[in-house]
Amino acid sequence: MASTLTGQRALVTGAAGGIGAAIAHRLRAEGARVMIADVDVERGTRTALELSGDGPACVFQAADVSDEGSVEALFARVSDEFGGLDILVNNAGVAESGGGVTGVPISEWRRVMDVNVTGTFLCARAAFPLLAAGRAGAMVNLSSIFGVTGLSAFPAYSAAKGAIANLTRQLAIEGGPRGIRVNAVLPGYVDNDMGDSRSLLDAEAAAESLRQREAAAARQPAGRQCSPDEIAAAVAFLVAPDASFVNGVLLPVDGGFLAQGDWRGPGQAAS
Repeated sequence: MASTLTGQRALVTGAAGGIGAAIAHRLRAEGARVMIADVDVERGTRTALELSGDGPACVFQAADVSDEGSVEALFARVSDEFGGLDILVNNAGVAESGGGVTGVPISEWRRVMDVNVTGTFLCARAAFPLLAAGRAGAMVNLSSIFGVTGLSAFPAYSAAKGAIANLTRQLAIEGGPRGIRVNAVLPGYVDNDMGDSRSLLDAEAAAESLRQREAAAARQPAGRQCSPDEIAAAVAFLVAPDASFVNGVLLPVDGGFLAQGDWRGPGQAAS
């Protein structure tokens, strides 16, 4: 693999595992120095050690992106460790339990909004001065196909991912004159147990959850779930020099899901 990001400094949030860890791995493979952030200290520390391998250390910083003070501390660490920043990937996110508009508790609604939307905003705000300093900064936000179509039984997740999509457009307009490109990736169904939710279920319930998810994913024209590595590849393209004139794009990585004019299927969060 060509080292297209040699010398670049990257931060990936929500990277203790799953899609975030895959993105961090891909950026390192492309030559970037990487810091990962997550609320899960144990898993994040372990992932950073695994990613370090024989190369430069992958730095881990515990951070709750929904908390302004925690984000300030995260970017202070970025400045201390890297002396600047070239790439930010806002991957941290959570979904609700799926109770629908009449069933989601307000506390759960607020948590989903705080982590997904406010977290993306706080990190973007903190990153803008650092990314602008090099006049060639790149940011990628993780939205979802369900930020475009809506998702039955998941009002908070759908609303949050839709907000991230439009925030991406706004940031692209504001960032462009400062040399910052801002794009978003919209995953379809990804083989990624978001928040380790299935691990909290008993064996029978976990198997049924996986069955429903795979049935929903099969309705994508590609007929399968996406892998975290395929999401990481899209992110790597968007932050690379080859995408130097790509700004404000919402890139579906969905096996053709959004190409379908009418889709009906089980309501489960995509990523």
